[in-house]
Amino acid sequence: MRARKGSRDPRSDETLVGACNRGGPGAAAAFEALYRRHGDYVLRVALRFAPDMETALDVLQETFLQLLRKFPPGGDGIELTARFTTLLYPIARNAAIDARRRAARMPVDADTTPDDLPAAPEPDTDDLGRLLAALPDSQRETLMLRFVDGLTLDEIAEALAVPLGTVKSRLHLGVARLRSSPALRDYFEIE
Repeated sequence: MRARKGSRDPRSDETLVGACNRGGPGAAAAFEALYRRHGDYVLRVALRFAPDMETALDVLQETFLQLLRKFPPGGDGIELTARFTTLLYPIARNAAIDARRRAARMPVDADTTPDDLPAAPEPDTDDLGRLLAALPDSQRETLMLRFVDGLTLDEIAEALAVPLGTVKSRLHLGVARLRSSPALRDYFEIE
């Protein structure tokens, strides 16, 4: 696997993960390179599920803390069987969902004013965003992983921990639902 453009460390993700697994003096630099290379991706994933940017930034931190715990000396290391982003996706997704649930359960005391409460997420004003929001969560998530994140069907199945057939079905149904939407025809001005 090649290093992504703009990353400072030319080593592949596999090489960086191997360095983290071995520990020692090069592990910290390897972990930092993974963070620099994939931090933006984790933040984008977090923003799909988190209610605001502050929460998404907390999710970014939590995701890499969970990842760090998997490496020695505390953990057994990581065996990279797919893209690194395939490993990161479920960690970031679950951390963002947990953060959203915690925010929803936030206790409100008698002295709290409406100005003290977190603001509701801004509605997506983009027409395409509204079209995607109308899809069931599982179909929207699968479409985003395939067409925004560029994951293969096998990688999506691994990231979501579902069978490959389920991924294909969600993808097919999501695309079919979008194609049949009159709003999509209007969006792209299709006759």
